Amino acid sequence: MLEGFSIDHLKLGKVKVEKLYLKWDNSLQIKASKIDLSGLKNSDEPFTLKPLSKLPRYIRWTEKWVESIQIDIIKYDDNVASLFYRKGEVGTLSVGDESNRTQGTFELNERDFAVTLPSYALKNGIFSTKLHINLLNQHLNAAIMANFPQTPRLTLNISGDSDLLSFSLFADNSLTTLKPLIDFFNLDPEITPWIVDYAKASSLHLKRLHGTCHYDTPEELIETLTADATVIDASYTFAQGFEPIRSPQIDLNFRKGKLYIFPKNGTFYTLPTEQSHVIIDFMTPHTMLDAYIRTQHAKLNDPILSLLTFYDIHLPIKQQKGECAVDLNLSINLHSLDTTGKGEFIPTASEILLDKILLNTENGIVKVNRNHVTFENFIAHYGNDVAHANVTGEYDTKKERGVVSINAYAVSPVKGSLSLFDSKEPLRVAYVIAPDGDTLNVEKSHWNLLGEKLTIEGFRAPFDYHRAYTAINSVPFILSDSVKGKINAAFDGTKKLSDIKVRLNEFKLGEVKLNQSQFDVDLHYSDEMLKLRISSASAWSIHQLPLLVSPFSAILKNDLITFDQIETVLGDLFKGNFTGTYRMNTHKGTIRLSNMIPISPKLTPIIESKESINLIVDATSDPIQIDAPELKAHFSTISTGWKILLNDISLISKKSPILRRYNINNGYLNLYYTGESSRFLFNGEIDYLYPLMVVNNLPIEHYKFSGSHQNDVTQIRVNDRLTITHSPENIYIRANNTGLNMPVLFKFLSAHTEESDVSSSDDASKPINIHATNSYLYLMKDRKIVTDTLDATLNNDNFDASLQHMNGSATLKIRNNLFSINGKGFNDKFMEHLFALSDFSGGTFAFEAKGKTDSFDGLMRVENTILKDYKVLNNVLAFVNTVPSLATFSLPTYNSKGLPVNEGYAHFAYQKGIVSVDNFTLNSPEIKITGNAQANFNANQLDGVLTLKTDLGSKLGKVPMVGYILLGEDGSLSTTLTLSGKLDDPKISTAIAKEIVTAPFNILRRTLVYPFLWMLDDKNKK
Repeated sequence: MLEGFSIDHLKLGKVKVEKLYLKWDNSLQIKASKIDLSGLKNSDEPFTLKPLSKLPRYIRWTEKWVESIQIDIIKYDDNVASLFYRKGEVGTLSVGDESNRTQGTFELNERDFAVTLPSYALKNGIFSTKLHINLLNQHLNAAIMANFPQTPRLTLNISGDSDLLSFSLFADNSLTTLKPLIDFFNLDPEITPWIVDYAKASSLHLKRLHGTCHYDTPEELIETLTADATVIDASYTFAQGFEPIRSPQIDLNFRKGKLYIFPKNGTFYTLPTEQSHVIIDFMTPHTMLDAYIRTQHAKLNDPILSLLTFYDIHLPIKQQKGECAVDLNLSINLHSLDTTGKGEFIPTASEILLDKILLNTENGIVKVNRNHVTFENFIAHYGNDVAHANVTGEYDTKKERGVVSINAYAVSPVKGSLSLFDSKEPLRVAYVIAPDGDTLNVEKSHWNLLGEKLTIEGFRAPFDYHRAYTAINSVPFILSDSVKGKINAAFDGTKKLSDIKVRLNEFKLGEVKLNQSQFDVDLHYSDEMLKLRISSASAWSIHQLPLLVSPFSAILKNDLITFDQIETVLGDLFKGNFTGTYRMNTHKGTIRLSNMIPISPKLTPIIESKESINLIVDATSDPIQIDAPELKAHFSTISTGWKILLNDISLISKKSPILRRYNINNGYLNLYYTGESSRFLFNGEIDYLYPLMVVNNLPIEHYKFSGSHQNDVTQIRVNDRLTITHSPENIYIRANNTGLNMPVLFKFLSAHTEESDVSSSDDASKPINIHATNSYLYLMKDRKIVTDTLDATLNNDNFDASLQHMNGSATLKIRNNLFSINGKGFNDKFMEHLFALSDFSGGTFAFEAKGKTDSFDGLMRVENTILKDYKVLNNVLAFVNTVPSLATFSLPTYNSKGLPVNEGYAHFAYQKGIVSVDNFTLNSPEIKITGNAQANFNANQLDGVLTLKTDLGSKLGKVPMVGYILLGEDGSLSTTLTLSGKLDDPKISTAIAKEIVTAPFNILRRTLVYPFLWMLDDKNKK
């Protein structure tokens, strides 16, 4: 050994030594050209620092027994080193690779071992190292300074004993990137992007980093490593293709193999992160990333839904308005990117899209547990109060199976027209999701359609969620047990198309009935427009009246319904076309009823051919209002039917031949209809050109009327004195305490007889029967024919009447503007009313007349009566009583007892208000009066001559009255009087008397002079 020995090749286990030289001279000298340690590398064996724990003992042994060491090459894999040591001197060593080595020194004594490597390059860093080992207590301390690109200097302090190593890391300044460090440690490439590429920041402040491990279990370091850092202006992308979480500050904590990432005041797509954070777990076989999204103010909008879809979590809803509380955990395997999710979504009151269906929701919670998605207790509102429903459901995303249950407790797709019949019986719909196709299961439902109960049978229909497409086939429905049919429909949500076909097999609502075996309605919806098409003419009836409706179409766009030229034929009455528009949001519209053509002769006089009228519809409230401004007519619904108010009949008269014909043009009419009883009620007032009614001797021009129409019978009451009953057989008029104005009646009949060819209605041929009690025929002022009963018939233009008054009777006939009347047996009361300015007591009266209304003649005869008060006779007798020369004809008892009349008769002729009497005779026991006269009622003027005759001549012959009184051949005395002046106060004069006493003075003078006349000569008597 003193000379030493050499070994060219030596293999000790997995260590190879070349050209080894050993010499002992009180101490050992060691030389070797190369020591290859590469054989110690074994990837199958876990990495260990255990040999490092023996380093102090080896160094202490070397210091005691080794004099010198010279090793030219120490190789381990691609790394090489060299070592030179001489006891008591500073040793040298170099480390590096084949192309780059760093020189260092070390010192070794019995107490300490110190190594200094001033600067050397390793991978992408520049390092300097100081190592110190206390050989006495076997304690190790090391400091490694590292400089990486774009990184401040880092200092790694290491301390240890024979069992445990401790590490701590410090940075001189804040870091801006971690990439150089990650590159140096050569982490798993599947993990590297999550730390380097997806994390960005303006700076990272490392507060602390330390850890410990045992030499034989260095993997403990990841469990014991503790680090705290703050990232400023940071962003972290935990899903590719999405915006990162942004935060002005992110706190990083590393504990027990997990990296905790806490953003402060962070946002994700402008939504606050609040309690959200990320955890990366390095302790699992495959590193796991857990993202905890916890915020009260999130929103299930496109970014969030896309993120969930990226991780294979599918939610069927999208939030348009409102917020959502989210508590979601996404667990991501960073090796396979397999993701599981679990959490809850609790929206506030929101506006949500369910696929393409917009809903307003309240309450509700969505739960996600891996592949299982449930949503519970949603209250969903569709449209403007169109539908309200409770919605729950579940869905397995892996199996692609699920069920959504919808209980709609309030559904009104057509506001005010269609709604659920009873909210306690909701519409129940099950949306069944399956891989082989989705379906909709709809249970039997009951609806309120315009106040009627509509029942739709349950059905099952396929549903394509992605196209939002479904189709139903031959679904039966019943409306109030009187309307039956089937529905076929197809709905395509993506194209926004709907085609609906409704077939009615039976239809009867109220008095509206379908009179054919089937009726088809086609509805097509596209481009936000609904088109309704009736391709065939249809037959209906309203109140048993046939109604034919032509094929037609209508359009609903936005809220506007438009229809054009819908031709209708109402029985055999009339036909016309309807054109108009109606806005559903304002419930107002306009309709033009044009080209109205009367078909039935009944309506020919009422509706002019090709007449048109504009209507304004207002359904904003109950009742519905329909106005015809041109007619000032107002139609509206009432609780039992409808009503029409015609404020101005003249406007209708302009459009109605029959109203114009009969001059009905001033007044109003209200018409009411009760659907249940099919009854019409009406009332109104008119001012009429022909005052046919007379009350209290006054012709009436203003008439109030009311009445009803039901079962083809019309009843009318006029001024509470006249009732008219119109039936299919006849027209019956009942009057009481009423006068019939005969001159006006003749004018009315004359005027309308000339136009009789205008009307061809059935009413023209119906007889009009009149029955009156306590009434009269009005002839002129103060002249009337009173009746106890009056029965008359007007058949076409023929008028026949018979009247009774006490024991008297009369008949009247009118034919072709000619009349004839005769009567007999009438008493004094009858005569008093017939003869103006007269008073009778007892007696009978008979008469007859014939001719035209403005030109006729006749006879009348009075027997056995006492004439008490008659203006003409009053004035005649008053005149006689005041003229002494006519004292023979005076009737002193007339004023008290009247004038007895044995008989009186006259022939008269009437011509346009003038009555001519050409043979007037009045026989009385006291006096006989004959004469002729003419009475002008237009001018209230009387002109005539009367002859007064008495048979008292034999008794008065001795009275000296010659010159004053004429003596007749039969011995009677007579005188002639002239009548003139007003009818109600005629003037009387005589052609014989030269002195007509017209003043009291003359009467007094004659009274005083008369006794002395016999004494004078004849010439002086004048």
